[in-house]
Amino acid sequence: MIEQDVAIALIRDRGRWFAQRRDAAASRCAGLWEFPGGKLEPLETPRAALFRELAEEVRWIPGRAEPLPPLRHGYPGLAVVLHPFLCDGDLRPRTALAWGWFTAAELARLPMPEANRTLLEKYRAHL
Repeated sequence: MIEQDVAIALIRDRGRWFAQRRDAAASRCAGLWEFPGGKLEPLETPRAALFRELAEEVRWIPGRAEPLPPLRHGYPGLAVVLHPFLCDGDLRPRTALAWGWFTAAELARLPMPEANRTLLEKYRAHL
């Protein structure tokens, strides 16, 4: 089984959480809503991957990124280890994808990849 480490940003602002919708042409999880982030490159730390991915995906650097315990989620033939960070900052993320700011209840109703849904359920107290 392949294992992939992924850094994930839980970005909050005034009681709402940032999520973006994956491109409809994406090879995995097309059209689903997710927290921004991405795969760690070889020898990259989760924090370094988080900052790199946020700069690439949403042109945003957090003022604060507090790590939460990692979460492992299994898909057929793939295990994903999510490295979540609670993030906030002065500026607002921007992306060409569909995006929005959602309450925890609104997030729970969005179609999300299983790993993001599991993350949401595990850290509901933080949301």
